[in-house]
Amino acid sequence: MDKIIDLINLLQVSRIQPQYGYAVAGGNERIGDLAQHHYLVTMLGWQLSELVNSKGASIDISKVIKFCLIHDIGELFGGDIGMYYAKANPAARNFAKRFEEENQKFLGSYFSNQEEYTELTREIMGSESNEAHISKIADYLEVTHYKLFSGQLKRKDVELIAPKLAEKIEKLTDRVAKEELFKFVETWKEKMVKYDSFLDASTDALRV
Repeated sequence: MDKIIDLINLLQVSRIQPQYGYAVAGGNERIGDLAQHHYLVTMLGWQLSELVNSKGASIDISKVIKFCLIHDIGELFGGDIGMYYAKANPAARNFAKRFEEENQKFLGSYFSNQEEYTELTREIMGSESNEAHISKIADYLEVTHYKLFSGQLKRKDVELIAPKLAEKIEKLTDRVAKEELFKFVETWKEKMVKYDSFLDASTDALRV
């Protein structure tokens, strides 16, 4: 029981842990934090799973939600690097990934279901299941929307992330989920390249 209290106390760090990978990509003074990111990725992962299951897919929604909730928890103590820097310096990306994995192992002892937590982190880092792939797709989508929100999104960002989304979708073994997510991403891409600002996106959502 004390471990859960310790975990909650540690997770408070996520309120002030910036996603500093955006700094290299030209982020402004308003850099999102890990708590916001985890919440929004979880919301997206949940809804994407509901969408494909409504069409006949068989995705474990509970597992997707758990993946999304912890997918970047290893960055609680740092380790986030920007996509452009990761492409420019693959060695740094590998070091960051290993640092994140080590942090995840350390945090495992704070979970009352440590064995399940350890298996979930192993699976999501290895991206070995349909649920892990969907949580990663939600992650990619959220970081792109954050760039739009912060006024940093460029057309090339959408063009850069689209192949990564396609790569993850292609790995899905559930045929229905694969078909539906390909359709979703195509529609998403068409919309995203038309937005000049977060205001465009929000008013479009409200049909204003």
